[in-house]
Amino acid sequence: MPSLSCSIFPTMRRSYFLAAWLVSAVTTWPSFAVAEDKDQGTDDLDLVRLLNVEVSTATKTSESLSEAPAVITVVTRDDINRWGYRNVAEVLNHCVGFYMVDDHILPNVGSRGMMGGLGAPSGVIKVMIDGRSVADRATSGNWLGAELIALESIKQIEIIRGPASALYGADAFLGVVNIITEAPADTRPVRVRSFTGVTGTNPSEQLELVSGKQFGHWDYLVSGSGEYGSRSGLRLPSQSPDPTLPSYVGERRTADNLDRRSLGLQARVGYRVPDKGQIVFSAYGSGFRRGGDFAQWAQLSNGVDADGNHVGTVISQGQWRANMDALLHATPTLDLSLQTTYFRGIFLSPDRIEVGSDIWYAERNTSYRGVDSVAEARFVPSKAFNVIVGTEGVYDHEFLPTPDRIARANGQAAPKSTAEDNSVDLLNLGAYVSSNLRLIDEVLKVTGGLRYDHHSTYGNQLTGRLGLTSRLSKSIVSKTLYGSAFKAPSPYLLYASPLRPGDVQGNIDLRPQKIHTVEQQFSYTPSPFFGVTSGVSYNWLLDKAEFSPQGINQVARNTASQTSFTWETRLDVKHYEDYNIYASAELVMSQRHLGQVGYQAQLVGNANVVYPPYIGRLGAMAALPSVPSVPLSLGAEGMLVGPRNSADASTLANGGRFTLPSYMLLNAVLTTRDLFLATGHETQIALRAYNLLGATGPNPGFSGFEYPLAPRELMLELRHTY
Repeated sequence: MPSLSCSIFPTMRRSYFLAAWLVSAVTTWPSFAVAEDKDQGTDDLDLVRLLNVEVSTATKTSESLSEAPAVITVVTRDDINRWGYRNVAEVLNHCVGFYMVDDHILPNVGSRGMMGGLGAPSGVIKVMIDGRSVADRATSGNWLGAELIALESIKQIEIIRGPASALYGADAFLGVVNIITEAPADTRPVRVRSFTGVTGTNPSEQLELVSGKQFGHWDYLVSGSGEYGSRSGLRLPSQSPDPTLPSYVGERRTADNLDRRSLGLQARVGYRVPDKGQIVFSAYGSGFRRGGDFAQWAQLSNGVDADGNHVGTVISQGQWRANMDALLHATPTLDLSLQTTYFRGIFLSPDRIEVGSDIWYAERNTSYRGVDSVAEARFVPSKAFNVIVGTEGVYDHEFLPTPDRIARANGQAAPKSTAEDNSVDLLNLGAYVSSNLRLIDEVLKVTGGLRYDHHSTYGNQLTGRLGLTSRLSKSIVSKTLYGSAFKAPSPYLLYASPLRPGDVQGNIDLRPQKIHTVEQQFSYTPSPFFGVTSGVSYNWLLDKAEFSPQGINQVARNTASQTSFTWETRLDVKHYEDYNIYASAELVMSQRHLGQVGYQAQLVGNANVVYPPYIGRLGAMAALPSVPSVPLSLGAEGMLVGPRNSADASTLANGGRFTLPSYMLLNAVLTTRDLFLATGHETQIALRAYNLLGATGPNPGFSGFEYPLAPRELMLELRHTY
């Protein structure tokens, strides 16, 4: 794979020319072609479509959002364009039931009071593209930035809160995020989306390019997304009790290298015959490079040491996937499918780790590769009943050498024994069955499922689900749900080696984490212009596994259990393009049960850490009085995050627990709408401000220091469809 800098820089520079061309067109075009008003018949069709959004993630069968047996949120491409989300992390950060801690390398998303902890970037959820996992197999974490996928290539993102291992296996733990790429019939020849502006005081750019077309039975979709920017200049929060600062940092407390480079590529070719079946080949490649001034090993490490050498942590990784998906409509009631993925991931050459030593730094050479295959039979004899039976096999080869210790004096790696270059083969076999039965047409549906997994390292796991979906009236739906799930110990948790005192240390005896969840949700949707959902959940997590302080290191262990009770509510009010308003709130009451004694146990206590007890979100977009030939909309989106308790590592370093204050984030936008520079070719021009109030947080860290929030950003967005 070529260097990310070589790949991204030329692409990003082109976005300036694209921006200049579009701005020039806007300022010189004599008049704009504005979309004609829709007739009432078309409006009625659109209202029916909005009221019956189709989803497939909850049961692997198409069904309306209101009847899907899961607590599920759908974010469409229209939502993404309205609010200016640039990656999946931003989507989840504004979705009820989630909270994100960003260490400026990879975001760490938690849900319903529970976080994955150190070294688990968003690993408590399963992220998929078209039903296929995109996890970094070494950490079981997920990359959610621009390197994941171009958002212009998607149809919608289906987000499930709650366990889903009965259908999707390991790591569908606290939720599932399924990114659905656009259908062949909806593809357009070319779409371009770019952001150009400043992050803090640093120039930033992001570019997405998507092309797709259907030719009879054939179709293709290709996309690319790239990002270049920097958050350098952010300040290490003063609340940090015990940061690891190299000697050459001196009194400086601002980051010199938080550069961000991301690249994601996607290609899909399909051959589809209606009523017969289809075969689809797809490939994904992604990589990123991040300045690591807030990495866990040493902070503010970028600079010049006493010998005049440039030093600093850089995190750089890449992964590739090749997929084959085949579907055969064997009979009018039976579908057979086969899905196979080859995956591989490595650390790229710029990757290096500073550990606060004046003598040496570390370079990592771990990698993984493997195959994930799923075979399914879907029997749908009627609209009232269906059953899915499937098997899954995952083979994962992890190459786990200890990092090289590179001497600063001569750049040579210290000798190490071959015993330190370990590799391990991990094998998981699973089988599952899932069924839906409509007991009373349009009134009551029962959903059930069971899955058995056997893993070569941690043994057998049994998970299940049960749901009742009841339509109490034309506009009121009730969902009563139970589900269990498990999260497999990642190779990182099992085999990590400490690079310095206080670093992480793996534990081969870890047990899988398990969770049981009971949920009740009501939705009230009297019209497409108004809707509200409200629900509660009780979550019981067992054998929680994370890195926690033990002796001189943070050791992976099953720390005990955790319970949480949540209330989640969202309200939507809209009227065509006139206005669109949403408000959501969540309350979280969570308690840990550590099962420990002694001074350390008394110090950290049983209160929940990191996750806030409440989060409120509000978004509003309204059409402005028409400027001649230029329809404009003005909008804002805000989020209030409650106070968070410090993580255990910071609590121990501080000699007692402390609380980080609440903060509020505010985004604002002025955007065009229904703007056509040429007939049939829509253009959107938006001026967007992120973190307009300049909130700094901070958010809790897991290694004795805290994280500042991302800085204020001002972006010009240009989006064009050919």
